[in-house]
Amino acid sequence: MRYAVVGDPVAHSASPSLFLALGRELGLPLEYRAEQVTAAELPGFLERVRAGAYQGLSVTLPHKETVLHLADTASVVARAVGAANTLVQREGRLEADNTDGVGLLRALASQGVNVEGARVLVLGAGGAARAALQATRDAGARALYVFNRTPERAERLAAAFGAVAVPLAELPRLLQDVDVLVQASAAGLSRPTETPLPEGCVLHPRLSVLDMVYQPLQTQLLRDARASGARAVDGLWMLVHQALAQCQLWTGIEAAPGVAIALHAALQQEAA
Repeated sequence: MRYAVVGDPVAHSASPSLFLALGRELGLPLEYRAEQVTAAELPGFLERVRAGAYQGLSVTLPHKETVLHLADTASVVARAVGAANTLVQREGRLEADNTDGVGLLRALASQGVNVEGARVLVLGAGGAARAALQATRDAGARALYVFNRTPERAERLAAAFGAVAVPLAELPRLLQDVDVLVQASAAGLSRPTETPLPEGCVLHPRLSVLDMVYQPLQTQLLRDARASGARAVDGLWMLVHQALAQCQLWTGIEAAPGVAIALHAALQQEAA
């Protein structure tokens, strides 16, 4: 059972540790490695996968949009998001899918957060933000909002998912009315003290905050959320749950609820 994560760069990925731990938890002879592949090398690499080099791939930046078009088929979700983070190899054909959205919903649910009927604010305008909007919309969110420091990008994304693009001047007021805040930008990834929220924005204790960034695990946004009394959900929960969804697509095996808890604890200890 051979799988890999493909990206450029890819050395930072926690996926190899995660999937090897998952194989141990499930008792599967699962092999998983990181493959650094450039954009120019990607088509040839996927031909190797079609030929059986791997039974499936996790896909990370910058290849998520490209593999959607290079795959032989794509799921409804992947097409709606416009990107794929998962490839399944079946009899020489590649099936593209996206588990980011289901990972987000299950991560929130595991911490007691239900988005049905909720007002959700998404920060960012890239592929992760698209996955968040698609998932929360289909899960029954009452209202969707998008903020990005480039207003034109927020407006295009909002139009695609029936959301409202939030101007900078209105963000502090809106933040007091939403129930769930999803951080889907790269803020905090390279600068741990950086927050994606502009000055003047204050979190409230009725809020649930999920930050997709998992390196560092405790971002400034999550520290601010806890200080305000809000519920804080770290990015490892989403990483774990989207990986479990990938594994199910590859193997047909649905992990028991306790597996996610064990994997989160193992990765948290490794990151400490």
